[in-house]
Amino acid sequence: MGLNCGEKEIMLDQDKIKQKVIFPALVLMGVAVVPACLTAWLHPKRPPFSADSLREGEIAIAEAWKIREEVLWVDARSQGEYEQAHIPGAVLLNEDQWNDRVQDVLMRWRPERRTIVYCSTTGCQASHHVAERLRKMGLTDVWVLKGGWERWQKYMSEQKP
Repeated sequence: MGLNCGEKEIMLDQDKIKQKVIFPALVLMGVAVVPACLTAWLHPKRPPFSADSLREGEIAIAEAWKIREEVLWVDARSQGEYEQAHIPGAVLLNEDQWNDRVQDVLMRWRPERRTIVYCSTTGCQASHHVAERLRKMGLTDVWVLKGGWERWQKYMSEQKP
């Protein structure tokens, strides 16, 4: 393979390309992978590698189900989703309507009562944001339902009548 530069033709040798470009690139990638793997393994705030792992402040559906009658449920989804369906007794409180709705949650909250916030799915972060804001306001025993509304519905369908 050659390149024509005026009257001179420069021949590129494939072995030289491997030596000067590909091999150093592979070495550099190899060197970067080692610290990346160590960080992923040792980092104190690493995300869980299993879908079943609970993050700090989350509660599993099985535990939430056992205490469902004693819980203040907070729905962090949109008003439209809430109106369509929600956990019985849940109070709507989302980021968009925070100022209009937070008083309703505060009136229903009691220190001895666990508060569980949920949104649509595991990937939805709205419940984590709402739970954190409630904690910053001084509410205690505030949790996020792992898997959210989607997990609640699945669990409900698995329960025997």
